[in-house]
Amino acid sequence: MHWLLLVLLSIFALPDTAGAMDAIGKVRRERPADLDASTTVATRYGTLQASYETDFPELPLNSVHTWRLSLQDKNGLPVVGADIDLTADMPEHLHGMTTTPLIQESDTPGLYLVRGMNFHMPGYWEVTLDISGAGSRHLLRFNLIVGESQRAPEGRKADES
Repeated sequence: MHWLLLVLLSIFALPDTAGAMDAIGKVRRERPADLDASTTVATRYGTLQASYETDFPELPLNSVHTWRLSLQDKNGLPVVGADIDLTADMPEHLHGMTTTPLIQESDTPGLYLVRGMNFHMPGYWEVTLDISGAGSRHLLRFNLIVGESQRAPEGRKADES
């Protein structure tokens, strides 16, 4: 009986955090002041590099489109046969995209087509790639500004896992 009372007290006595955390534990984060929105990112030690291109001069807002994702190893050689999981989130709003992109390796070595990208709100987005294959795993993140006419130069280093 005491444990039930403790559980109820812990639920109802916690201070209101004004929506700082959602139901699955994501924490709302503000856009970094020094945000690097490069279209090319690399792991910390340069073991893997990823870049994307679209058919648009700026990332389209609320328009389903395709990314051409290029993967290269530390020697600049194309990475083939990679298993790629992609997530896209808005850290300031605690939600992701309304679509689930499909990733398919193309006939060009190291080139993957990501169909179904749709940034339905303007603002700060993070696209995270979980890339595995050949006995290794890497996490890379693209920081994006959508609908605000801002793009940054190439070549940022990302965290390596």
